[in-house]
Amino acid sequence: MFTGIVEKGFVSAIKTQGEGLIITVHHPNIDQGLKLGDSVAIDGACLSIIEKDENGFTFFATSETIDKTIIQSYQVGRIVNVEFPLRPMDFLGGHHVLGHIDTSGKVISVDRNEAFWFVDIAIPEHFSQYVVYKGSIAVNGVSLTVNNVTELVINLCLIPVTLEKSSLGILEAGMNVNLEFDILAKYTERILTKKSSADV
Repeated sequence: MFTGIVEKGFVSAIKTQGEGLIITVHHPNIDQGLKLGDSVAIDGACLSIIEKDENGFTFFATSETIDKTIIQSYQVGRIVNVEFPLRPMDFLGGHHVLGHIDTSGKVISVDRNEAFWFVDIAIPEHFSQYVVYKGSIAVNGVSLTVNNVTELVINLCLIPVTLEKSSLGILEAGMNVNLEFDILAKYTERILTKKSSADV
């Protein structure tokens, strides 16, 4: 379980293994009591640690993870968002994030000004029912509030602290981003669909 409150790291090594990728992420704050097999969210994708040292963590990304996420576009040096798993004593500063990426979206535009950025992201039609005005969404693992939604485009407002502490400051039109939609919306849809079927 994660909250979407992230820190920055960067990809320090990538190599192919079978149909998957072995990815090493450098992070300055690795002393979290984490051990091999524990989960860390990288750009919102929950990955298991297979190696660790004083500089960072190494993960294996399966072919399914590669297909569904922006990991397929990673290159050495890329800035990524890192979040360690939520502990019972931690603040829930964002929203409940599982680290299970639903799909990717494409950045349509980035409107920058001194106070904040407005970012428009196109989402696939079959996920549009999970997005509501002022609802929660995780973009590259960052917990954000939907500023506006028009058909298949969501608008987000990124404040300076978000841009400083995450990799969202590198967003450009045309880039793909990882999207995880609110789990509460998905559970609600499932319950209502089951109830509707039972009433027929």
